[in-house]
Amino acid sequence: MLVTLHNHNLEVSINSKGAEINSFKNKITGRDIIWNGNPEIWKFHAPVLFPHCGKTKDGYVIIDGMQYPLKSNGFARDLEFSLVEQTENSVKFELTENEYTLARFPYRFRLSVKYVLSDNKLEFTTTVKNTGAEPFLFSAGSHSAFAIDNVENYQIEFESKTPLTGVVCCENGLLAAASNGTCPFTKPYGEKEPGIIPITAAGFGNGHLFTDIKSDWVGLRNKKDGSLIKVNTKDYPYVMIWQNAGEPNFVCIEPWFGMPDADNTDHQWLKKPGLVKLDVGKKFCTDQSISF
Repeated sequence: MLVTLHNHNLEVSINSKGAEINSFKNKITGRDIIWNGNPEIWKFHAPVLFPHCGKTKDGYVIIDGMQYPLKSNGFARDLEFSLVEQTENSVKFELTENEYTLARFPYRFRLSVKYVLSDNKLEFTTTVKNTGAEPFLFSAGSHSAFAIDNVENYQIEFESKTPLTGVVCCENGLLAAASNGTCPFTKPYGEKEPGIIPITAAGFGNGHLFTDIKSDWVGLRNKKDGSLIKVNTKDYPYVMIWQNAGEPNFVCIEPWFGMPDADNTDHQWLKKPGLVKLDVGKKFCTDQSISF
């Protein structure tokens, strides 16, 4: 089910499957900033990631001695959410545990995703509540894909324009270990201009992961017309940048609470880097709002 939000100059369509933005249009220019989801290239648009972010090695994790199938970026993006609130310029969706989720993540939860459209901004917040009888560990994030045309016209900008710190990953997208076995480990990203990453046809492989984020937003700049799309990253420990393989069609800016599996993982969920602990009855809220 698609829900469409309007104001005087913006129109946003959100799908109850995955509670995912499907389009985000400027009514005046007709431009849609969100990737169209062509399944021959990448079938998603802007998925919500839960109960974890990034690559999962071998497609499973071990929790309390039991093996659970859990694919990369979690299951929320594939499931139907319930519509719980709607106005002309806002909508809220919820997902709770069910037989499918409990077979992959053995905890009770309420995942709420809310969108509110204002003049030049889509407030995009995610809330996780522990509705079970025991604490659990999880991670959450977003994966918004922004459409691009001529790749040479675009660059990624971090608000602070300070040198970036990268989390070192293997070519397969899993976390790499240092020579002394430390995992994760970081190193200076080494960009030519602090906080600026050119978009090129070479892309970012399975993603470039950043930490020690000093910017309240990370944006996609169109150098030709000066326009800037900003994603809120305030208080996030990690941001992933990813681009589709082959001819560039989109770039993703992904604020994360969480990280991929380590390449040398033993699959134990309790040891997975970057997870957040959520006590019984408590809520954890994230803000990955998008603005022009």
